Amino acid sequence: MTRFLWPIAAITFLSVTGCFHTPESPGYSHLYEQALAQKRGVASPPPAALERFIALYSPINADYIREHLDEVYAEQIYFNDTLATFYRRDELKKHMLKTAGRLDEMKLHVRKIWRDEDDVFLQWIMETHFKILGRNRSSRTIGISQLRFNRQGQVIFHQDFWDSSQGLDQHLPIIGTLTRTLREHP
Repeated sequence: MTRFLWPIAAITFLSVTGCFHTPESPGYSHLYEQALAQKRGVASPPPAALERFIALYSPINADYIREHLDEVYAEQIYFNDTLATFYRRDELKKHMLKTAGRLDEMKLHVRKIWRDEDDVFLQWIMETHFKILGRNRSSRTIGISQLRFNRQGQVIFHQDFWDSSQGLDQHLPIIGTLTRTLREHP
């Protein structure tokens, strides 16, 4: 019986203590709104700029990142993929190289592209294959990227909207179990 009570006690403790924790910052929604106001893009980026962006993520590849990321992203950026936020291209490059090294494969399948003033939106499906604790895992998630480009055709603003609990968290030990328990869909 006690074997079954400890998970309930742990979840209760984490839930209660989590309610008492006050974030030290207003969160990434504040950063998003601030970047929206500061990073104005061009109304019609060249089609080649969008093609370069898509190629960077389809499939993700460390050598390709090293060779082409500087063409795709400007030096000063706002980048948020719900897991990390970066303001400089060199920080993003380190992050993407680390991500590429952790994944066996990642492909981004763009389903739809639309524009609204200086924003370009991409609706996509992301497929990833990776190992956690020696076990092969696969994930397929949906999302949207909001992009803004400068006059040189480089990304200056990149905000991803996707459910990291579906795409990543559910595969992690302990967190994955909690995530799957809290979600109301399969």
